[in-house]
Amino acid sequence: MNEAVARQKNDERMTADREETKYLVPKQQLDGLVRAVSKHLSQHRFTGEGANRLPDPHHFVTTIYFDTPTRRHFRDAVGSMAFNVKVRAKEYYDVHPSLAELATDPAQIVRFQPWVWFEIKRRDGTKTSKRRFRLPKCDIPNVLQADRLSAEALLIESEREVAMAGLSELAAYVQALGEPLCADTLVNYRRLSFQNDDSTLRVTLDLGLGFYSPPEDLWSRKRALVRNTLGSERGRVGFAVLEVKRRAPLPDWLVQTLDAISLEPVSFSKFVAGAKAVREP
Repeated sequence: MNEAVARQKNDERMTADREETKYLVPKQQLDGLVRAVSKHLSQHRFTGEGANRLPDPHHFVTTIYFDTPTRRHFRDAVGSMAFNVKVRAKEYYDVHPSLAELATDPAQIVRFQPWVWFEIKRRDGTKTSKRRFRLPKCDIPNVLQADRLSAEALLIESEREVAMAGLSELAAYVQALGEPLCADTLVNYRRLSFQNDDSTLRVTLDLGLGFYSPPEDLWSRKRALVRNTLGSERGRVGFAVLEVKRRAPLPDWLVQTLDAISLEPVSFSKFVAGAKAVREP
């Protein structure tokens, strides 16, 4: 197995099954935390098929959270932040400020792919497990009906089996719910990501969380779900969200770093915060 394939397999294991702890970081502590983490971990970025290879990008995420007409997922999450299920789709995009002077259109400094990562995430205390598969963005309406994948989706041969297994799990989940799922809340943020060499520890910092209602062209648009194209911002948080994701004990240096700036684990849900901002103004 070559190094690239081994790294991808390790990343998949990290994503699928791990311990996960969250912290809220005030702005004044952010620079020191980034410096401390950077001393021990390398920056992490997607390197698989279709990856952006240009240097020095700013990484962003738009997460689409789904819920039922009776707000089943929201009610479950509010009832127990530590034990719940979330269904979501993530679009990743990169902004290249270094290209701004050369661009004749703002879209030219944005790099993205026409697919999203669809996820069914289950939380049991600090333990999380995730079914994750990649689909063309335009396929999601079919997926939400637990219907079928398009020919375009099935062209990603290396991921076909994973996508079909994910669709089967989604169909069973929706059937058990007894209600349809639809896009409920969008959360947009910049992400800094760091990971160790054996992919047993990943540290992410999410900055500038903004909350939005789903736009009418959510699944049909041909451009990225960039913040300034999502309509009116319905809310924002003034702190960074630190997530420590691990498949091994925390290293001493990270324990000492968190203690030094007096960070304590918290129960925080982007979905709950966003849904409250969007649905309960």
